[in-house]
Amino acid sequence: EGISVPAYQIEEQIQALKDQARKEGQNPEEMGDEEAMRRKVESTLERRMVYDFLAENAQLEVEYAEEEKFDEALLEKLAQESLEREQQQQQLEQQPQEEEGESGKEDSAGVDIVAESATAVVEEVEPQEEPV
Repeated sequence: EGISVPAYQIEEQIQALKDQARKEGQNPEEMGDEEAMRRKVESTLERRMVYDFLAENAQLEVEYAEEEKFDEALLEKLAQESLEREQQQQQLEQQPQEEEGESGKEDSAGVDIVAESATAVVEEVEPQEEPV
């Protein structure tokens, strides 16, 4: 469509950015490479012009996507598992410190969690193809 940003608009925007930097107590010369900033400003202004053009000239039709169904049973299961883990953690934290040195439940619980996680990863990673 031949959309291009006039040079004066780019200069105005760069000057506005420098003025804003001065108001915030920054040195405008420390904002970085001016050529890179010029390209960013130009692309932003051009993008806005394209969106404005599309808003004025495009004929768009809205299509509403079907909402995903909510699986309440899965949410309940996850909430229950989360509560159980929290309760186990609280029980482990409430045990006297003298039991921690013995063959404590804290170590075995940690091993179980790690073993479950490792199993889940292995199950996801190891799909094997049968030889043909």
